[in-house]
Amino acid sequence: MQQLPLFSVDAPDTPDDSPKPLTLLRNGATLVLSVSGGKDSDAMCHHLLERRQTEGWSGDVAMVHADLGRAEWHNTTEYIQDLAWRKGIPLHIVRWTQGDLIDRIWQRYHADPSRPCWPSSKVRYCTSDLKRAPISRWIRHTYPTGKVICAIGLRAEESTSRAKKQTVTVRDDCTAPTLNRLVLNWLPIHDWTSDDVWHCIHQHDGIAHPAYMLGNTRLSCACCVLASVNDLLNGAIHNSETYRELCRIEAVTGYSFRQDFWLSDLQPNLLPESTRIAVHNHKRRIA
Repeated sequence: MQQLPLFSVDAPDTPDDSPKPLTLLRNGATLVLSVSGGKDSDAMCHHLLERRQTEGWSGDVAMVHADLGRAEWHNTTEYIQDLAWRKGIPLHIVRWTQGDLIDRIWQRYHADPSRPCWPSSKVRYCTSDLKRAPISRWIRHTYPTGKVICAIGLRAEESTSRAKKQTVTVRDDCTAPTLNRLVLNWLPIHDWTSDDVWHCIHQHDGIAHPAYMLGNTRLSCACCVLASVNDLLNGAIHNSETYRELCRIEAVTGYSFRQDFWLSDLQPNLLPESTRIAVHNHKRRIA
């Protein structure tokens, strides 16, 4: 198949006096690919690994995935392992030391039952506690010194908040000048469109997470608090055990999955009667 020109991954908005990811990578910096199983991180991996080969980057390269346990699509870990095998890159799976995301939700509820226990767009502890912190811990342990570029597949097109993100930032919880360690977060495909992403995937092996074939438009947790109703329905149907456990949290705590949105209403036929009754009583009490 004819190879099309590489997409640009330069960061034109990076100040002249700040570190340049591409310059550092060309000079031997380590490349860490943060992978989720979604199409964006897949395309990012395809593109950067092709660029690495084309330009002869000499630094180490690795993939890292933060596993959220039962909250994930049931086949995400297997898919990411296959991606790493296909690309020939070592994969490191990291986890929160006290359980998974569902454990964290319960922990938050038991710590203070008077406040909502679910993650939200304003309370992103699912990202900070279970993704960013374990990955940072792994980076500090694996790379005690040197320059590390952590590439993340976030795109401006996905949301207003992501559109405002800087494409290059210092990863403060990893960077240690006294150890001569500099770690940068880099969003190399920040300005790509969804069409760019799918074009890149099809240009390579054409393989994507099975959830897309089942109807998902985006991939995150099986039932993510930020997901569309379409993706929530799809996640509930194909990850029924996770769906039942999340609905049990609604039943026990009395807090809806999102404000004015009960996850239990999506597929009540998948739930035990006790969960349906408890959620119904909570809704009556609130009304």
